[in-house]
Amino acid sequence: MSQDYDIVICGGGMIGAALATQLAPQGFNIAVIEAHEPHAFDLSQDFDLRISALSPQSQRVMQTTGAWDTLQSMRVCPYRRMRVWEVEGFGDLTFDASQVGADQLGSIAENRLVQLSLWQALSGFSNVKLLCPAAPVSFKPLASGTQIELDDGTTISARLVVGADGAQSKVRPAFGIGVNRGQYQQACLVAAVSTELGQQDITWQRFVNTGPQAFLPMLGQHGSVVWYHQADQVRALSRLSNEQLGAEIMRQFPHQLGHIDVSQHAFFPLQKQHAKRYVGEGVVLIGDAAHVINPLAGQGVNLGFQDVVCLAKVLNDAHEQGMDWSSAKVLVTYEKQRKRANGLMLHTMDAFHHGFSQTHPAAKWLRNLTLAAAKVPALKKRVIRYAMGL
Repeated sequence: MSQDYDIVICGGGMIGAALATQLAPQGFNIAVIEAHEPHAFDLSQDFDLRISALSPQSQRVMQTTGAWDTLQSMRVCPYRRMRVWEVEGFGDLTFDASQVGADQLGSIAENRLVQLSLWQALSGFSNVKLLCPAAPVSFKPLASGTQIELDDGTTISARLVVGADGAQSKVRPAFGIGVNRGQYQQACLVAAVSTELGQQDITWQRFVNTGPQAFLPMLGQHGSVVWYHQADQVRALSRLSNEQLGAEIMRQFPHQLGHIDVSQHAFFPLQKQHAKRYVGEGVVLIGDAAHVINPLAGQGVNLGFQDVVCLAKVLNDAHEQGMDWSSAKVLVTYEKQRKRANGLMLHTMDAFHHGFSQTHPAAKWLRNLTLAAAKVPALKKRVIRYAMGL
């Protein structure tokens, strides 16, 4: 017998789980399908490679159902300052939360722990069912919704299917939604590190001829090093041992971190993609299923949380007003708001990437001029508030 749900969210990662926490209080009968259960937290565990810089706006989403308190009971590192500068240039800019009367610019957290915290929040709702491990294998249209076959042979149905299943979404092509894709020549190497010198209240990014280099702080003099370079160079770096890579980072990166020990590392290709539409009759896309941007500014997950806030409001408002909340007519309100905003951020990050990867002297001069112009107090405050989601 098929189990009927109001909403089936395909993908129980950070964004899919966050959406479920925002819809559950409204009384929707929800299923969340996720292939992999996140490993339980233990304080002795090494820090994960996959981390995110959560804006205050994203933190507030987690606070509404207690997930933020759960995350803080594990490990999360707030940062107060962000420095951006170019080597061999006059552009050097530091953003400080105190400049807008805030205590922090954001917090760095491991993706797995964010997911665990949100799952813990979901466990308090009797109207939310976590189907894990499970994966959808087919979607069949019904008179009023969609029938979904899972990989164990069971079927469920939903009035609304939410694609929160990442860049390689199964939902998107199943509902005939196309995507515009692009690939960058660069890739990035990410390394989990421990540092001799503390840098726990600041994240920084500097620009060299080969691409950006960044450091994101974690608790206890731990952190994450992000190294952008040509794809073949990043692959070569990824083949080094942890000891060899640590020595190379100390040779190539600023010295304010002191001695560096690498515990694990991996490389990731850089890509961009944007769904041609976000909604259809009985389907909607959020997070990386809808948009993938250059991670240069660390805004990808925060865009996903903004999707969550917008879609939850559209669905909850329509539900309260007795409207057909699963219809494309209702869902298009979400698409109009988020597709334009996400597209603007995608193009901005694209321009940012190309602008800061140019080695021509005129391009370098323009970059430095841009960083210098951003020191104007009014503009600086505006940039800070935007990055914080305010």
